[in-house]
Amino acid sequence: MDVRDEIKARLPIEQLVGQYCQLQKKGRNFVCLCPFHNDSRASFTVSPEKGIGYCFACNTGGDIFSFYQKIENVDFVTALKQLGEKAGVHVATAKLGNVKESKDEKERFMRCLESALSLYQSFLRASDEAMAYLTGRGVSQDLVQAFGIGYAPDSYSATYDSLLKAGFSKSEIIGCGLAIQREIGDGGAYDRFRGRIMFPIYDAQGNIAGFGGRTLKGDDAKYVNTPEGMLYHKSSLLYGLPLAKEQLRTTRSALLVEGYFDVVAAHRAGVKNVLGVCGTALTDIHAKLLKRYVDRVVLCMDQDKAGRAAAEKAFQILSRCGLQVSFLALPAKDPDEFVQKDPSALLPLYTSAPKPYIDFVIDEYALREDRHTPQGRKSACEALFPLFDALPTSIELRSYIEKTTQALGIVESELMNDFYRFRHSVRLSVSRPAEAIIDSAPFTRFELCLGIALLYPMERQQLRELIPQESEEWNSVSLAIASLSPEDDGNALLSSLDCSEEMKNRLLALSLYCEENFVAWSRQVASRNLKKLCQSANKDVILRKQATLIEALKKAKQDGDTEDEKRILSQYQQVIKLSRMATSQHAS
Repeated sequence: MDVRDEIKARLPIEQLVGQYCQLQKKGRNFVCLCPFHNDSRASFTVSPEKGIGYCFACNTGGDIFSFYQKIENVDFVTALKQLGEKAGVHVATAKLGNVKESKDEKERFMRCLESALSLYQSFLRASDEAMAYLTGRGVSQDLVQAFGIGYAPDSYSATYDSLLKAGFSKSEIIGCGLAIQREIGDGGAYDRFRGRIMFPIYDAQGNIAGFGGRTLKGDDAKYVNTPEGMLYHKSSLLYGLPLAKEQLRTTRSALLVEGYFDVVAAHRAGVKNVLGVCGTALTDIHAKLLKRYVDRVVLCMDQDKAGRAAAEKAFQILSRCGLQVSFLALPAKDPDEFVQKDPSALLPLYTSAPKPYIDFVIDEYALREDRHTPQGRKSACEALFPLFDALPTSIELRSYIEKTTQALGIVESELMNDFYRFRHSVRLSVSRPAEAIIDSAPFTRFELCLGIALLYPMERQQLRELIPQESEEWNSVSLAIASLSPEDDGNALLSSLDCSEEMKNRLLALSLYCEENFVAWSRQVASRNLKKLCQSANKDVILRKQATLIEALKKAKQDGDTEDEKRILSQYQQVIKLSRMATSQHAS
């Protein structure tokens, strides 16, 4: 057995994904919030049968190796070795074959970021303006050193030029997000961060992953972060984690704030178990990362509308992950402002004042003047029902239903009925008609033809109507599916195909998508839709062929190559003939 297959056999996809996401059973599969984008609809589907997990909203996923590479930000070789350890399979270097490693590139990027950090720290020491700004915000020299804070000078390319001199290439500096390419055709680049206080951001292992930069001036973009790349994945990074780890494990609790200065301010006030999101909404990956260290999370977001919305979304994600969630309301805009007014006040408030998040929301609505009016109760229910839906147990749900009825004077049975109608409507809202699903599918019309043919064996002969694609690999797959008898198992074919791992993952995702969305079709509906898709796929390939031949014909005329012009013109006429045949077929 191949080492990859052995690891897959010992480490099921649902077991691996379940270590990062809260899985819910859905028929033969599992679903969860997608860990790769800001998801609210459980878009990520895990198929134990096919051995893949895939999100059709952001078009991300694959087998255990693809998933692990993406979520841990590692190359394939590292994924193979680490998953082998998890599965109890020894992976010898000799067994890796011709797999290419990107480890060296990753290490170069990391060294480039570390060099940039040293530069930013030296620039800070040389800048009276930046030092005065930090001092004015109560950031001591000890905190500057503890967090590795630096400064990017207001210069066009000071950092870029310094890194070039240090031996890093242009592609490395741009690749790790420190510089931006100038116009195409121009060989230069300029600094991404200019005139900004720089906060280094580290991953869970303590490796530098990128930066967050806060402007000293009135720029439209107050904060600029490193773009997504090989090292920086904002959906899995929490600011301040290396400094907080010890306290997180000791207290089993975390204070979650929004900004970099909020984290620094909390440390100034003596609260060390504090973490910040890196310019993004909390994700399921963040929740899973938190669960490694704590049982309880105290939300302390900005006291504005956006901050309250962020807290609500964070509660839903954290609660579904099985974490206790409380809320700390501050008499200030944010923790940084609160600590600047009184550095000694945050620690006792954090120790004594947090409320369970839903209790806080219920109490807020219980104090409203309109709580006894129909509109007031309606507003309360609209705010509370999404929170109730995120509770992990029916016991908690029952408890909060009872508290809500007491606080707002709503009949319990009516409240329960309204909540279950809400839950049902949420479930229904994710269903769409077939046409809409086809139009928004993350697959080409040609690929959908193959997926439907796999799902409906009696319609496989329709694939013979497809015009060959530019890809020979896809054409061979199409021929293999069309050659199957109605009794043959399509899934068995997928597992036995001699093709690349990338192609296998793509086909498995395609098969899963079709099973999730088209399984309820009658044969008549399947036949009709497959016919339409075949016609659309043929039209697509004809248009591509026409465009390619027109460009080739123009070039032949410009070059004065009459023989080539005749040949291309003949090919073009054949395509026109093919187009007419396809049109007449469509009309029939």
